Formats: sequence, C-alpha cells, structure tokens
Amino acid sequence: MEIQWNHIIGHKRVIEQLQLMQQEDRVPHTMLFSGAAGIGKLLVARSLAALLLCHEPQQGHCCGQCPACQAMANDIHPDFFYVEPENSGKTSRIIKIEQIRAMQADIARVPVLSKRQVVIINDAEKLNEAAANSLLKTIEEPSGQTVFILITSAPMALLDTVRSRCMRVEFGILQPQEIEAILQKKQAETDLIPQLAAYSDGSAAKALELQDEKMVSLQQDAMELIHNIEAYDVQKLLQKAKDMASLDKEQLMLWLGFLAMLYRDLLILHSGSDLPLYNQDKRRELVAMLEEYFLPKVFKLLHLVRSYQKRLNSNVSQQLMLEGLLIRMKDIVEE
Repeated sequence: MEIQWNHIIGHKRVIEQLQLMQQEDRVPHTMLFSGAAGIGKLLVARSLAALLLCHEPQQGHCCGQCPACQAMANDIHPDFFYVEPENSGKTSRIIKIEQIRAMQADIARVPVLSKRQVVIINDAEKLNEAAANSLLKTIEEPSGQTVFILITSAPMALLDTVRSRCMRVEFGILQPQEIEAILQKKQAETDLIPQLAAYSDGSAAKALELQDEKMVSLQQDAMELIHNIEAYDVQKLLQKAKDMASLDKEQLMLWLGFLAMLYRDLLILHSGSDLPLYNQDKRRELVAMLEEYFLPKVFKLLHLVRSYQKRLNSNVSQQLMLEGLLIRMKDIVEE
C-alpha cells in the first residue's frame, strides 16, 4: 500500500494538523475521521498509521525505509489492524461483534515490530449495536500503546457514547481540480475528466465509478428528456417510466441526480452567475432552452426532482413513482 503523504491529493490542512500532532507527541488514543464518502479519508488514515508505526519518522513523514515502513508498504505489519464491514447474509454489510472481539484479542499482546499498535475501523457507522458497545469498552480504557482511527461518512449513525470519546477530524470535499488530478493519475478517459469531476460532488470514488458508458447514457437520457418532454404524450411517458424502473436503485438515483444538475445549471444561467456549470459542455444547448424554461418553472422542477430523490429511498413502487414524476414534470413545463 502507499504510505507517504505525498501520494494523497487534497486535504492539505488535515494532513498538516496530523503531522503536527505526531511531532508534538499528542496523538489521541481515538480519532474519528468524518466526511463525505470517497474523498480519501482511508488514504489519510493509512498514511498516518505508517507514520505512527515508523521507527525513524522525519518531520512528520515516515522514513519509508525502516522495517516498519516496509511492512506497512507490503501490508504485513503485525501491529497494524484493519476492520471493515462484512456481508451479513443480506444486502447490507455490517461490522459484527466477532470482528471487534478478534481485534481486541490481537491488540491484547504487546507490539511486535513498532512501539505501538494502530487500528483502523472503516465505515464505522456500520458497527452493529453489540459491536459498538464492545468497542466502547476498549476505547473507554485505552492502552497507551494503541491508537484507534474510526472512519465514517455518517457520524450521527454512531453511538453517542462512541462519538464523544473520539477526537473529531473533519474532512472537506475535494475541489474539481483535485478530482481531475486524481482521475488523471488513475488514467481515466481524458475527454470525460472535466465532466466526471463536475458530477462527482467532491468525491473521487464517485468520479471513478461514473467513468463508464452507462453514466454517459444516463446523462444523455436526462438531457433528452428535459429538452423534449413537451412532445411526450401520456403513453410515451408511461413507457418511459417503465423503462427507467428497470434500472437498479443506484442507477435511478444517478439519473435523478443528472436531472437535478441540469435544472440547477438552468438556474445558474438565468441568474447570470459566474458559478461553474455541471454541464459546461452543454452550455449552448441549455442557453437555448432558457426561453421555454422560465425561472419559476425551473424552481418548481428542481424542487420536484429533489423530492423524488428522497422518495426513492422509501418503500414505494419505482414505476408508480416515476409515472408520477414524469407526468408532473410535463404539467409544470406546459403551465
């Protein structure tokens, strides 16, 4: 694994804060890395772990050469422990009490290679209640030789008692230029990079997930719909709803997100703001649509789509929900 800070794009302020804590020997026993999903919290946590386990750290950087650094780079350090959700036999993934107990047994012994141990618990919000309570007992009475780093994109889903015993480290979203740099590093298709960065909501993981033909198809479909919805009769709207209902929930949420982005871009163009557009490559087409999409209509449509994004998470028929959305969209456009 990569263990040096310089491989991480973004989060400069957070990294400097962590380096200073290590240099001043005031790293807390338990930290909670909190921020949006897919922005690099785990990368930062792993690099911090390497620094804390390094035999000869140099001005807030691990040396990269000592036995501890070599072991971390090869993912075989005996004093580094990583816990993440496992399949629960259902669609969800959770961190089970058995995983926490196994980790507790591991850290009960003295460090083998370094002066301390480091435990990373990724997606900590997925600790089930028994696992969370078991972990709480460990962090309530911390050993001076063990540092815990909990990572979450949903801090309020953690037990209050767990959250209150952690030093919170807040991560902001990545900037578009940082997303673009990550995509270039990952060798994403060059022509798609600006578009992927715009749609990513500051998440590198999301940008990387979007770089496929399905993403492009859904985005084009959303554009075609808002451009031509007046020409759709009821039968065509119902067929459209049926077609979209065949998508899985994640793809459908993405499609609704593309609709919301298009309406948001129309609002930006109406206002004359210098804010960047999500769909910069379609600026000319969107400008041409301003004559038919008056400002009050765009507000209504954006509010409508966002309300249906929330409904998608409820237990409703996707097809019925989409039928209602598309019919209402057409009604608003024709008002």
